[in-house]
Amino acid sequence: MGQPFGIVLRNWRTGAGKGLRELSKKTGMSFTYLGKIERGELPPPSEEKLRRLAKVLGRSSDELLNFAERLPADVIQIAQRQPARYATLVRATKNLSHKELDRVVHRALSEVAKIFREKREKKDSKRQSVSEGQ
Repeated sequence: MGQPFGIVLRNWRTGAGKGLRELSKKTGMSFTYLGKIERGELPPPSEEKLRRLAKVLGRSSDELLNFAERLPADVIQIAQRQPARYATLVRATKNLSHKELDRVVHRALSEVAKIFREKREKKDSKRQSVSEGQ
């Protein structure tokens, strides 16, 4: 991933113009605990704490979870609904570069948007048929 999580957190904190004590106070996490995370003495905190940190620092929680090398709980829950399909999809992309994976994600998002558009049009068409039949 590049830099260790603690370094990323420290850079984001200083970039946001916040001291360690201020971050501690605003997140409800101890000053000592955050300092140890920044120094790499402790692993990244729980998802809930990562989300609080991201909010206080004005950053995306998904981005901070990414640096902590964690999957968001909602993503895990989604994948668990159809584990074989998601496993197949993820494994199919394992040897792609960042750029190639971005292409796949972009195409998947376009396809999902198209599917939702088609569903909406179908629903609107049904509604229009019902109203014309009255």
